[in-house]
Amino acid sequence: MKIRFKGLLNILKREVRLIAKDINIISVILLAPLFYSFFYGAVYINKVETDIPIVIIDWDHSPTSQKLIRYFDSHQSLNITRNATHLSEAQEMMNKGEIQGIILIPDKFESQLKKNQDGVIKMYLNTSRFLVSNDINKAVNEVVGYVNAGIAVKFFESKGLNYNQALNVIEPVRTDMRSLFNFTESYGDFLIPGILVLIIQQTLLIGLSESFAKEREENTIPDLFEQSNGSIFALIHGKSLFYFILYSAYSLMFFTINFYVFKIPFHGNTAALIILTFLLILSVIYYSLLISSFFKRKIIAIQFLTLTSYPIFLMSGFSWPINTMPLFIRYLAYLIPSTPYLSAYVRITQMGADIGHVIPELQHLAALTIFGLLLLIIRLKYICKKETECVYELNSTVQKHI
Repeated sequence: MKIRFKGLLNILKREVRLIAKDINIISVILLAPLFYSFFYGAVYINKVETDIPIVIIDWDHSPTSQKLIRYFDSHQSLNITRNATHLSEAQEMMNKGEIQGIILIPDKFESQLKKNQDGVIKMYLNTSRFLVSNDINKAVNEVVGYVNAGIAVKFFESKGLNYNQALNVIEPVRTDMRSLFNFTESYGDFLIPGILVLIIQQTLLIGLSESFAKEREENTIPDLFEQSNGSIFALIHGKSLFYFILYSAYSLMFFTINFYVFKIPFHGNTAALIILTFLLILSVIYYSLLISSFFKRKIIAIQFLTLTSYPIFLMSGFSWPINTMPLFIRYLAYLIPSTPYLSAYVRITQMGADIGHVIPELQHLAALTIFGLLLLIIRLKYICKKETECVYELNSTVQKHI
């Protein structure tokens, strides 16, 4: 036990010296997490889109249409940049990206309402940006619903009903929708927590992989094995202990300082999040060492792992449900540590879940951690044996020639 512990400390000291001399690793594990966590968070700091530019085409020019326009303009999501007289003019503005929607109030709109006929308002939305178009659609429907209710109530009040009776007539069945989580339907509250997790995973994956690939590139695996006193366990955990401590500190900072700065709510069980985060960091460490062991050049490892960032985000199930993905992609997604972690993490931080609610994800992540460690041990035993034998043969050859 003492030999293993001494070997672990030897590798830890050696790793700290290696990091201190490599500006690439320093930039990935020390600078990138801090910069990206605040930079990406700042992009979504407003969280909810307001004042979306639209154009109104009013062919009715009646008091009712003018009143309706004022209602549209007073909605926080809409900003009437200007009025237009022709649909082609407004469409040209949309093609140039100046507006995101067009609302057309047709001729005889007010007279049709007075005759108890339907008044149809047309909407033309830029659905290539579906989040924006959904916001416009929601805002317009809210305004129109308010106006419809007002017109109907006045009609039935003129027939002798009081306000409550009129309301019951026009809305015999009403919905009472209550948002349980993310009350403001904020895109920032949804996206920022997930981005912070992916920053932890990807910078750790790239930084540690760069370090181990450098060992292979410089043929220092035998020295690494020797300083660990021949213990694969000491080699793995001595090599990764600094990263584990560093990224545990990052996680604490992200879930406290960053959540506070960007006003992200935290409703769940802290102990559950700590256990899951420790397992995430361990599993990423093991997979980082395992993947990088197949690269003999540091630059190739960096290029390969950098290109995996976006696919991993897409497959994690954070931006799109996993059950809608093709079967083979689903299987790949289940091998990525962030997949079960993000599923549990969102429920803990945003929905108030405790550890009993995330047992399946906890088991999944624990299985990935154990599986990654076993594969890593097998792989490193093979590499250490192979490269130590190569060094021994090389030394023997040199001594013969001497």
